[in-house]
Amino acid sequence: MDLLRFETILLLLSVGGGLAQDVLPHGTLYVEQGQNVTFKTTADLEKSFITIVWSKHSDQDGLEPLISLAGTVVNVVEGYVGRAWLNRTNGRLKMGPTTAADDGEYSVSMVDDKAFTQTGERELRVLVAVSSVLIASSPLEALETNSTVVLNCSALGSLLTFSWTNGTTPLLGDGKRTSISNGEQWSSVTIREVNRWELRGPIGCSATNKLEKTINSAPFNMSVHYGPEAVKMAVPAVAAGGFVARGSNMTLSCSAASGPPAALSWFHNGKALPGKTGPTLVLSDIGLTQGGKYHCSAHNAKTLRTVDTPSISFSVMEAISGATVTGPAAGQLAGVAGGVNLTCGAAAGEVAQWAWLKDGAALPKDGRTTLAANGSMLRLLPLAKEHRGVYTCTLKNAVNSVKAAYTLVVFYGPDSLTIRGESAVEVNDELTLTCSLDSDPPAAIKWRFNNTARTETTKVLTFAKVAYRDTGLYTCQAYNAKTQRNASSTFMLSVKEEGALDPEGLTGGAIAGIVIGVLAAVLLAVGAFIYCKRKQTIESPY
Repeated sequence: MDLLRFETILLLLSVGGGLAQDVLPHGTLYVEQGQNVTFKTTADLEKSFITIVWSKHSDQDGLEPLISLAGTVVNVVEGYVGRAWLNRTNGRLKMGPTTAADDGEYSVSMVDDKAFTQTGERELRVLVAVSSVLIASSPLEALETNSTVVLNCSALGSLLTFSWTNGTTPLLGDGKRTSISNGEQWSSVTIREVNRWELRGPIGCSATNKLEKTINSAPFNMSVHYGPEAVKMAVPAVAAGGFVARGSNMTLSCSAASGPPAALSWFHNGKALPGKTGPTLVLSDIGLTQGGKYHCSAHNAKTLRTVDTPSISFSVMEAISGATVTGPAAGQLAGVAGGVNLTCGAAAGEVAQWAWLKDGAALPKDGRTTLAANGSMLRLLPLAKEHRGVYTCTLKNAVNSVKAAYTLVVFYGPDSLTIRGESAVEVNDELTLTCSLDSDPPAAIKWRFNNTARTETTKVLTFAKVAYRDTGLYTCQAYNAKTQRNASSTFMLSVKEEGALDPEGLTGGAIAGIVIGVLAAVLLAVGAFIYCKRKQTIESPY
């Protein structure tokens, strides 16, 4: 179409009658470069338009027509042929594929068959889509509290808007340590005196424009170097008292908070231990020369800081072993004038303390049990039967404790010999006589009846049914072969007729008879006792 024809159409529009009305929506129209765009109108579809002209504003030439309708003929300016289409019914303009040159201000003028004119203007922005969103940091590594970190986010596209996140939380400037700056195709975050937690993120940068398509950067993490700090050494319980047993094993542990992880090395008496690095130091079969001071040193190759732990110090001591309690090789007689000494010692190790128990309990405070030689000797004087039992000695030093035991045997008795039983029974009653005594070793027992030996050799004499002939004097004799001591006891038994011991069934004559019988038995018992005593003084029955 030639210029003369466009000028004629513009002239007709300029002389059209009626009041002009805005026919385009308000606001800028955005389109992605390379895509088609449609300028919509608000024209009344019931009207018939005789002329429609779309133009683009130019700073040099003012309005430059690009497509028009005159009657039924559509005219397209060169450069828009095949790229611009006009809807004759509603005046809409479709254009594409768009290029950067299509960016600008567009206007339309429409005249209907009643010479009523509608006009409008609208801006078109042709935008490049967002792409290539990248985060870079300066510097590449940072030191905690000593570094200022700048994170730069760049992207391709038009009219870009940027936003930052730290994890799931928006990253915003605070006007103090953190500030954000933005450009057309970049955004930067500046963090002063950065700390170790601020950039663990992940940090994200997002870019968008009016095309309403958001592109995110790859997650970004930055190491902020710090430490070492909180450097400490764990001391095992075996060394807590300042002493370690010779030949024992011990492991020292060292830890530190550091990024990157600190290199840990070990020192003995201020000198580095060759090849001893890492979080643990294992000391095996500890010798006497391995005592002294130990500490751990932590070094961060990035911060160039080195921190030492406080030293621990211990001495190596021989553990107690081969503990024994020595005493008499055989049992002892109670009442020995010299008493008995028990000695507690060890084959190896230095003993610092001795502790004694008797039968699992504290030593008796009887004046006959005393300690000597710093507690290593137990003196029992004079020796008594109460001293028999198990004596336990505990030997202690700073690294261990051991025990040894000794059983002391004391020979005594027979003592406290008595005969227990019913002294008066009725004929055919059951009867048990018991010879009670205290003796170690157990004494040999013999029974006598009216000074005549019986065959029983146990402590208990049993009668299934007593008879009148069982009335008389019983004697229990005991002999201890170790102490070579004798003891005896007598017992008078009276056997009565049936019912004689029932208080309600006795007559006066029966009672008199009982009294006479008891007196006779007593006299007989006294005589027998005197006879036995005289015989014991002449010879022992064993």
